[in-house]
Amino acid sequence: MTRLIGIPLGWIMWLMYQITHNYAWAIVLFTLITKILLFPLSVKQQKSSAAMSAFTPKMEQLKKQYANNQQKLQEEQMKLYAEEGINPMASCLPLFIQFPILFGIFDVVYRPISHILRAGSDVIAQATEICQKIFTADGGTVPAYFAQRPEIYIVKEIQRDPSAFAALDNPEFVEAVSSFNNKLFGVVDLGDIPTLHPEVWNAAAVILLIIPIMSGLIQLFMTVYSQIRSKKMNPNAPDMAGMNIMLYVMPLFSVYIAFKYPAGIGFYWTISSLFSCIQSMILYNIYTPEYVAALVEKDKEKRKKRNQTRPDLMARYQQMLEEQQAAQNGGQSGGKKPGGAVASAGLSKDTDEGSQEIKISKAKQKEYERMLIREARRRQAEKYGEEFIDDDED
Repeated sequence: MTRLIGIPLGWIMWLMYQITHNYAWAIVLFTLITKILLFPLSVKQQKSSAAMSAFTPKMEQLKKQYANNQQKLQEEQMKLYAEEGINPMASCLPLFIQFPILFGIFDVVYRPISHILRAGSDVIAQATEICQKIFTADGGTVPAYFAQRPEIYIVKEIQRDPSAFAALDNPEFVEAVSSFNNKLFGVVDLGDIPTLHPEVWNAAAVILLIIPIMSGLIQLFMTVYSQIRSKKMNPNAPDMAGMNIMLYVMPLFSVYIAFKYPAGIGFYWTISSLFSCIQSMILYNIYTPEYVAALVEKDKEKRKKRNQTRPDLMARYQQMLEEQQAAQNGGQSGGKKPGGAVASAGLSKDTDEGSQEIKISKAKQKEYERMLIREARRRQAEKYGEEFIDDDED
């Protein structure tokens, strides 16, 4: 799946590299483009989150009111969702889309020769064999991650000593890899993995260490900022400690990922978090509680007009719940007449609507069963050459 997602992302990264001729700037432009493409979803997410903040007190009131009746609580919750026009899953969509992009970035960073330099698989396979021979020469060992990231090591070895790959008999490939600009600030190889214990503390080692730290700090700032703004928009919202802990764990998780994988991934995550932080600050200032309240009322009017001709999904679901409840109430009270006498013939005029719907459906079912029996008898008569007589005909 990672490679499948990496194919279209690789073409976009290739285009960005053609524009910038710098791997780091290509990642920045790539991240900016993805944020622009996802901006409408981010706006929808922000609007939904703001609406949910104002919606939460009503939901909490329902939970208290129907604490001992879960079925009624669910019905009232769905009814409230329909009335307010809120989709509780709307705020999750951008997150679901961003994760596949991250998986695709892993493939692009792992295979820069395939995605950015657009080299063929044959020459990459030959270069991989040469790399293995270089590592195992004089009793050496192949690096631990070479099997998962061979192209990163090929770039390193060709840029270190292009003459070692003369056996390829493909000077264009060696030249392209040698001139591949994969350095951040001209010193940091984005194929390197950040570490707390570098062999030498130089500018490259320091910048590599800063990348995961910045990734965690930016995400932590965005989490704190979002919590403050959400609390300001809805001071009466309940304190969800478990959810808050998860929000603070995510920055630590990003630091862990940035230390575990090549710096290109951590750099992408840092730039993506920075753009997301700026975007959130802008949207929070646009979608104030007053503005959201006005939008909610406007959406209600639109839904009323639309539902006159075509009810939306939430309205149809609410209608289904009401019909189901009516049918259950009818089934419980429609089987007996007042005074305990069992109803034996048809429907009385005072039978409720839910009960009538059940009786009609049973009648149709019996009619369908009689039709099947007649059809089976007719086929049996034809099979044995007998005359078929329909007893149901007058």
